[in-house]
Amino acid sequence: MRRLILLILCSGVWCVSAANDLNASITLKGTFTTNTRFLYHLERTEYYDPGRVISSNLGYGADVRWNMMWERFYLGFSVEKIRAVETVPMIDSRRPFLRIPVEEGFDVVAVELSGYYVVPISSDNVQFYLGGGFGAYDGERLYSVANVRAATVRSTSNIGIHVLTGIDYRFFSHVALRGELKFRDPHFDVTNKFDQPFAMYEGYRIPLDQSETTSRVNLYGVNYMLGVVVYL
Repeated sequence: MRRLILLILCSGVWCVSAANDLNASITLKGTFTTNTRFLYHLERTEYYDPGRVISSNLGYGADVRWNMMWERFYLGFSVEKIRAVETVPMIDSRRPFLRIPVEEGFDVVAVELSGYYVVPISSDNVQFYLGGGFGAYDGERLYSVANVRAATVRSTSNIGIHVLTGIDYRFFSHVALRGELKFRDPHFDVTNKFDQPFAMYEGYRIPLDQSETTSRVNLYGVNYMLGVVVYL
Protein backbone atom coordinates (compact mmCIF):
# COMPACT_ATOMS: atom_id res chain seq x y z
CA MET A 1 0.00 0.00 0.00
CA ARG A 2 2.78 2.46 0.87
CA ARG A 3 4.34 1.79 -2.56
CA LEU A 4 1.01 2.68 -4.17
CA ILE A 5 0.81 5.91 -2.15
CA LEU A 6 4.40 6.75 -3.16
CA LEU A 7 3.55 6.09 -6.81
CA ILE A 8 0.52 8.40 -6.64
CA LEU A 9 2.59 11.08 -4.90
CA CYS A 10 5.26 10.85 -7.62
CA SER A 11 2.50 11.21 -10.22
CA GLY A 12 1.34 14.34 -8.45
CA VAL A 13 4.83 15.83 -8.47
CA TRP A 14 5.00 15.22 -12.20
CA CYS A 15 1.61 16.87 -12.63
CA VAL A 16 2.73 19.99 -10.79
CA SER A 17 5.94 20.20 -12.83
CA ALA A 18 3.96 19.91 -16.07
CA ALA A 19 1.11 22.18 -14.99
CA ASN A 20 2.17 25.23 -17.02
CA ASP A 21 1.76 23.31 -20.25
CA LEU A 22 -1.54 21.62 -19.41
CA ASN A 23 -4.04 24.35 -18.45
CA ALA A 24 -3.78 23.45 -14.77
CA SER A 25 -4.94 24.68 -11.38
CA ILE A 26 -3.78 24.20 -7.79
CA THR A 27 -6.19 24.23 -4.84
CA LEU A 28 -5.60 24.65 -1.11
CA LYS A 29 -8.57 23.21 0.76
CA GLY A 30 -10.18 22.55 4.09
CA THR A 31 -12.52 19.57 4.55
CA PHE A 32 -15.22 18.32 6.90
CA THR A 33 -16.35 14.66 7.03
CA THR A 34 -19.70 14.15 8.71
CA ASN A 35 -19.20 10.74 10.36
CA THR A 36 -16.49 8.20 11.18
CA ARG A 37 -17.40 4.84 12.70
CA PHE A 38 -15.17 2.81 15.01
CA LEU A 39 -15.81 -0.96 15.12
CA TYR A 40 -14.10 -2.80 17.97
CA HIS A 41 -12.91 -6.35 18.74
CA LEU A 42 -12.66 -7.52 15.14
CA GLU A 43 -10.59 -10.48 16.32
CA ARG A 44 -13.55 -11.77 18.39
CA THR A 45 -16.29 -12.87 16.00
CA GLU A 46 -18.49 -14.07 18.86
CA TYR A 47 -18.49 -10.65 20.47
CA TYR A 48 -20.79 -7.90 19.20
CA ASP A 49 -19.94 -4.27 19.83
CA PRO A 50 -22.12 -1.54 18.26
CA GLY A 51 -19.04 0.68 17.97
CA ARG A 52 -18.83 4.41 18.19
CA VAL A 53 -19.32 7.36 15.82
CA ILE A 54 -17.34 10.61 15.76
CA SER A 55 -19.30 13.32 13.98
CA SER A 56 -16.73 16.10 13.47
CA ASN A 57 -13.75 15.16 11.34
CA LEU A 58 -11.66 18.04 10.07
CA GLY A 59 -9.02 17.89 7.37
CA TYR A 60 -6.84 19.95 5.07
CA GLY A 61 -4.91 19.37 1.89
CA ALA A 62 -4.23 20.35 -1.69
CA ASP A 63 -4.97 19.16 -5.19
CA VAL A 64 -3.78 19.84 -8.72
CA ARG A 65 -5.90 19.43 -11.85
CA TRP A 66 -4.94 19.64 -15.49
CA ASN A 67 -6.77 19.53 -18.80
CA MET A 68 -6.51 16.20 -20.65
CA MET A 69 -7.70 14.83 -24.00
CA TRP A 70 -10.56 17.27 -24.55
CA GLU A 71 -11.74 20.65 -23.30
CA ARG A 72 -14.24 19.52 -20.68
CA PHE A 73 -12.23 16.71 -19.09
CA TYR A 74 -9.67 17.19 -16.30
CA LEU A 75 -7.50 14.75 -14.40
CA GLY A 76 -6.67 15.51 -10.78
CA PHE A 77 -4.46 14.44 -7.92
CA SER A 78 -5.17 15.32 -4.28
CA VAL A 79 -3.63 14.77 -0.84
CA GLU A 80 -5.70 15.21 2.31
CA LYS A 81 -4.99 14.70 6.00
CA ILE A 82 -7.95 14.12 8.34
CA ARG A 83 -7.87 14.05 12.13
CA ALA A 84 -10.51 13.70 14.83
CA VAL A 85 -10.22 13.13 18.58
CA GLU A 86 -12.90 12.88 21.27
CA THR A 87 -12.40 12.49 25.02
CA VAL A 88 -15.10 10.94 27.20
CA PRO A 89 -14.99 10.04 30.92
CA MET A 90 -14.94 6.41 32.02
CA ILE A 91 -16.28 5.49 35.47
CA ASP A 92 -14.41 2.84 37.46
CA SER A 93 -16.95 0.64 39.28
CA ARG A 94 -14.62 0.48 42.27
CA ARG A 95 -14.30 4.27 42.41
CA PRO A 96 -17.55 5.79 41.04
CA PHE A 97 -16.39 9.28 42.02
CA LEU A 98 -13.37 9.07 39.67
CA ARG A 99 -13.82 10.13 36.02
CA ILE A 100 -11.01 8.60 33.96
CA PRO A 101 -10.42 10.30 30.59
CA VAL A 102 -10.55 7.99 27.58
CA GLU A 103 -9.43 9.44 24.24
CA GLU A 104 -10.57 7.99 20.92
CA GLY A 105 -9.59 9.30 17.50
CA PHE A 106 -7.62 8.79 14.33
CA ASP A 107 -5.19 10.28 11.83
CA VAL A 108 -5.53 9.35 8.17
CA VAL A 109 -3.83 10.41 4.94
CA ALA A 110 -5.92 10.14 1.77
CA VAL A 111 -4.19 10.18 -1.62
CA GLU A 112 -6.63 10.21 -4.54
CA LEU A 113 -6.69 10.30 -8.35
CA SER A 114 -9.87 11.62 -9.95
CA GLY A 115 -11.37 12.46 -13.30
CA TYR A 116 -13.63 15.54 -13.69
CA TYR A 117 -16.17 16.44 -16.35
CA VAL A 118 -17.30 20.08 -16.68
CA VAL A 119 -21.03 20.04 -17.48
CA PRO A 120 -22.19 22.09 -20.51
CA ILE A 121 -24.35 24.52 -18.47
CA SER A 122 -21.14 26.07 -17.09
CA SER A 123 -19.98 29.58 -17.99
CA ASP A 124 -16.61 31.33 -17.95
CA ASN A 125 -17.12 32.45 -14.33
CA VAL A 126 -19.12 29.52 -12.91
CA GLN A 127 -18.24 25.90 -13.64
CA PHE A 128 -20.19 22.86 -12.47
CA TYR A 129 -18.46 19.48 -12.58
CA LEU A 130 -18.97 15.80 -11.85
CA GLY A 131 -16.21 13.31 -11.12
CA GLY A 132 -14.95 10.13 -9.56
CA GLY A 133 -11.87 8.01 -9.07
CA PHE A 134 -9.96 5.92 -6.57
CA GLY A 135 -7.74 6.55 -3.59
CA ALA A 136 -5.31 5.00 -1.12
CA TYR A 137 -5.92 5.53 2.61
CA ASP A 138 -3.41 4.99 5.40
CA GLY A 139 -3.84 5.93 9.05
CA GLU A 140 -3.65 5.12 12.72
CA ARG A 141 -6.02 4.98 15.66
CA LEU A 142 -5.38 7.41 18.53
CA TYR A 143 -6.45 5.64 21.71
CA SER A 144 -5.48 6.42 25.30
CA VAL A 145 -6.72 5.75 28.83
CA ALA A 146 -5.80 8.08 31.70
CA ASN A 147 -3.41 9.94 29.35
CA VAL A 148 -1.48 6.76 28.47
CA ARG A 149 -1.59 6.07 24.72
CA ALA A 150 -1.82 2.56 23.30
CA ALA A 151 0.93 1.71 20.84
CA THR A 152 0.11 0.75 17.25
CA VAL A 153 1.15 -2.87 16.68
CA ARG A 154 0.12 -2.97 13.01
CA SER A 155 -2.12 -1.12 10.60
CA THR A 156 -3.62 -2.24 7.28
CA SER A 157 -4.24 0.35 4.59
CA ASN A 158 -7.11 0.35 2.12
CA ILE A 159 -7.99 1.27 -1.47
CA GLY A 160 -11.42 2.74 -2.23
CA ILE A 161 -13.47 4.55 -4.85
CA HIS A 162 -15.29 7.87 -4.68
CA VAL A 163 -17.79 10.00 -6.61
CA LEU A 164 -18.13 13.76 -6.33
CA THR A 165 -19.70 16.95 -7.59
CA GLY A 166 -18.61 20.54 -7.23
CA ILE A 167 -18.70 24.14 -8.39
CA ASP A 168 -16.01 26.75 -9.11
CA TYR A 169 -16.79 30.46 -8.89
CA ARG A 170 -14.08 32.53 -10.55
CA PHE A 171 -14.01 36.05 -9.08
CA PHE A 172 -10.63 37.00 -10.61
CA SER A 173 -9.07 35.81 -13.86
CA HIS A 174 -6.67 33.46 -12.04
CA VAL A 175 -8.44 32.89 -8.70
CA ALA A 176 -11.65 31.04 -7.83
CA LEU A 177 -13.56 29.68 -4.86
CA ARG A 178 -14.36 25.95 -5.00
CA GLY A 179 -17.00 23.96 -3.15
CA GLU A 180 -17.21 20.19 -3.44
CA LEU A 181 -19.29 17.27 -2.16
CA LYS A 182 -17.65 13.83 -2.13
CA PHE A 183 -19.04 10.38 -1.32
CA ARG A 184 -16.62 7.62 -0.31
CA ASP A 185 -16.36 4.76 2.18
CA PRO A 186 -12.69 4.11 3.05
CA HIS A 187 -11.62 2.12 6.09
CA PHE A 188 -8.48 0.73 7.67
CA ASP A 189 -7.84 -1.79 10.47
CA VAL A 190 -5.52 -1.04 13.38
CA THR A 191 -4.21 -3.29 16.16
CA ASN A 192 -3.28 -1.55 19.43
CA LYS A 193 -1.71 -2.66 22.69
CA PHE A 194 -0.68 -0.85 25.86
CA ASP A 195 3.04 -1.03 26.64
CA GLN A 196 2.51 -0.80 30.41
CA PRO A 197 0.18 -2.66 32.82
CA PHE A 198 -1.30 0.38 34.53
CA ALA A 199 -1.58 4.18 34.49
CA MET A 200 -1.50 6.62 37.39
CA TYR A 201 -4.35 9.13 37.48
CA GLU A 202 -5.01 11.50 40.39
CA GLY A 203 -3.05 9.22 42.67
CA TYR A 204 -4.90 6.03 41.69
CA ARG A 205 -3.54 3.07 39.77
CA ILE A 206 -5.68 2.38 36.68
CA PRO A 207 -5.19 -1.12 35.17
CA LEU A 208 -4.70 -1.27 31.40
CA ASP A 209 -5.71 -4.17 29.19
CA GLN A 210 -2.56 -6.00 28.05
CA SER A 211 -4.13 -7.89 25.14
CA GLU A 212 -3.96 -6.80 21.52
CA THR A 213 -7.23 -5.31 20.23
CA THR A 214 -8.08 -4.81 16.56
CA SER A 215 -10.42 -1.98 15.52
CA ARG A 216 -11.74 -0.70 12.20
CA VAL A 217 -11.87 3.01 11.40
CA ASN A 218 -14.48 3.71 8.69
CA LEU A 219 -14.84 7.22 7.21
CA TYR A 220 -18.28 6.59 5.76
CA GLY A 221 -19.67 10.13 6.08
CA VAL A 222 -20.08 12.75 3.37
CA ASN A 223 -16.94 14.80 2.71
CA TYR A 224 -17.44 18.58 2.25
CA MET A 225 -14.63 20.68 0.81
CA LEU A 226 -14.08 24.42 0.50
CA GLY A 227 -10.94 25.69 -1.19
CA VAL A 228 -9.18 28.51 -3.00
CA VAL A 229 -8.15 27.74 -6.59
CA VAL A 230 -5.23 29.33 -8.43
CA TYR A 231 -5.18 28.85 -12.23
CA LEU A 232 -1.73 28.54 -13.75
